[in-house]
Amino acid sequence: MLRSLTVSNYRSLGDSVRVELGRLTALVGPNGSGKSNVMDALRFVSDAMHMGLSGAITDRSGIKAVRRWSGGHPFDLKVHLELDLDDGAAGYYGFVLTGARDDEYHVKSETLAIADRDHHGVTFEVEEGQWKAGPTDIRPMLDRQSLALPLVGGDQRFSRIVQHLQAISVYSIFPDTLRVPQRYSPRKPMARHGENWVSILRDQPAETWKPELISVLQRLTGDIEDIRIEPVAGYLVVRFRHRSENENAKWFEAGQESDGTLRVAGLVSALLQSPAVPVIGIEEPELTVHPGAIALLYDHLIQATEQSQVIITSHSPEMLDHFPVDDVRVVERHNGTTSVRPMASHQKEVVRNRLLRAPGDALVGGDPQLVAVEATAPALEEPPPSQGTGERCELRSRPARCRRAPHPAR
Repeated sequence: MLRSLTVSNYRSLGDSVRVELGRLTALVGPNGSGKSNVMDALRFVSDAMHMGLSGAITDRSGIKAVRRWSGGHPFDLKVHLELDLDDGAAGYYGFVLTGARDDEYHVKSETLAIADRDHHGVTFEVEEGQWKAGPTDIRPMLDRQSLALPLVGGDQRFSRIVQHLQAISVYSIFPDTLRVPQRYSPRKPMARHGENWVSILRDQPAETWKPELISVLQRLTGDIEDIRIEPVAGYLVVRFRHRSENENAKWFEAGQESDGTLRVAGLVSALLQSPAVPVIGIEEPELTVHPGAIALLYDHLIQATEQSQVIITSHSPEMLDHFPVDDVRVVERHNGTTSVRPMASHQKEVVRNRLLRAPGDALVGGDPQLVAVEATAPALEEPPPSQGTGERCELRSRPARCRRAPHPAR
């Protein structure tokens, strides 16, 4: 489980933007506030573990599109994560990218620390392409434009944190992607936009998804009573059976279903994957969905947290209504820079009203969508510091050691 993300200068994110994460976390703010950039910072780390740092940067159109713009010397881009691993260990991983020009980058530093319950652990530190600290039996060939962690991820001491970061899956489901017949793909887990949705359902035991998905869609539409997957001319298609009071039930292909029906089907399918995806991000689950169905979506987000950590973005006042204050992070953008803060109980109505005051009708994900809040709106005040304590993995003096320590007050 991810406990926190701290980011500096990633796209619109400002300096040291810290996001505390729970089993279910909602990043709430109007369109253009930078919610997707927070989510993409997580996906960026995951992509860097899968395809390497250069691949993750290239996939985002280069370092200039990733690093926050500066009028002078380029900013250092920093990403740091704190994790709780399945075996009770605490983990910390972070890196800093720097560069003399806005189109150039290299890894300035990279740090990892894992501490077990008994305070034993493993660490490594890389500075300017040099392996400064870590196990003496490992000396990877370092490239200043590459991260060290993917190179040592095959070592059992580091594999669990690499696997956890690789397993971060962020979804932005496109109904049109689900509407068309799909070629079979063995890829796991479900792809970002649902490109392998039908294959995921076909390969997964029906009892792990079919009854629940039918139940959701029946509550959503009132008449869907069955789902089946069929091969057609080398493709796979999903069909939905709709009952009728006056005629026999009829089967309809996905291409004949509404955007809202398909999007809910795709989102619930992502949440029902087996084996479960450890960290699931969902971009604006309310889009194309009737406001009356928001409670249905929220119920399934809660249910999914039994197996997965779930993070969503939303600009929906109706979605905000369902979330406890402690699970909400408010995303704001002022003068082009994004900040993220926890929300105090007395601020919930203020946040909701800001979403409602956005230009256009306050429809959930509809036409027109909510856009930026008035630039003159004052920033939310910082809520009182949390009195709770946690534990995190820290680096101490060199040689690097790992210990557990309480979170500092915010």
